[in-house]
Amino acid sequence: MAALIAATIGLSHSAVKAAAIIVDSSNPVYHDNADSDNEAYFFYYDIAKSNSDLDDTFLETGASGSSTLITAYNDGDGTANTPTDNMNTATANSLTLAQAGSFTYNGSLWVTFYLDANQQGNTFYDVDKLEIYTSAYSQVDSYNTSGTNAVTDGNLAYSWNKTDDNGGDVLSLFYGNGASNWDVALYVPLDQFTSIDTDSSIPDTEETYIQFYVEYTDTAGADTWGYDRGADIIPEPSSALLISLGGLMSLLRRRR
Repeated sequence: MAALIAATIGLSHSAVKAAAIIVDSSNPVYHDNADSDNEAYFFYYDIAKSNSDLDDTFLETGASGSSTLITAYNDGDGTANTPTDNMNTATANSLTLAQAGSFTYNGSLWVTFYLDANQQGNTFYDVDKLEIYTSAYSQVDSYNTSGTNAVTDGNLAYSWNKTDDNGGDVLSLFYGNGASNWDVALYVPLDQFTSIDTDSSIPDTEETYIQFYVEYTDTAGADTWGYDRGADIIPEPSSALLISLGGLMSLLRRRR
């Protein structure tokens, strides 16, 4: 943990974004839904992609060229036509629970999502809303319309909303040292992901699709969300992830 923080830009941003929840080198952990069954962690990661297997992305949003609210989700078709507000391109691939994988820490299983942001000016990826669902559909065609092939027709695994969770202020995830690094990791308990079982001949994890929806303010280039293609649904944790999450847990224990 100390090594990770020492390798990052140790600047304090609290004076600039006092009302926001900040995740950066000075505030490396945001523990959401504390002491509940739906607890999750945003963790300042800042790990070079070249040093890991974390190079598979399921959602990439294109540059807006200005301070613009972006809405996007992985509709699963792999092409640049994800419905968004004022955005030119987005690549959104399907993602199964088997692909996302999980790892064991302290007797619990966790699914992890990795953000590689590309912002300028305030250097934050400012999240208004983030939701993760499981669904039987590899492709979806809408977010806020209920019914077949809609994101919100799935099973909610995790939700963060600035209105409900932070009095209308954003969650600010720090953009670190460029496009070669993953900047922030989001850990969600595996038991929050409802499995889909429509075919007994196929493992549930392979037919359980993850639909990921995000609203954030874009100020520069493409931003991506990825997963660990080396993870297994019942693995031992890799040393890097274990060290990272171990440091996170230690910090939480000290704060409590």
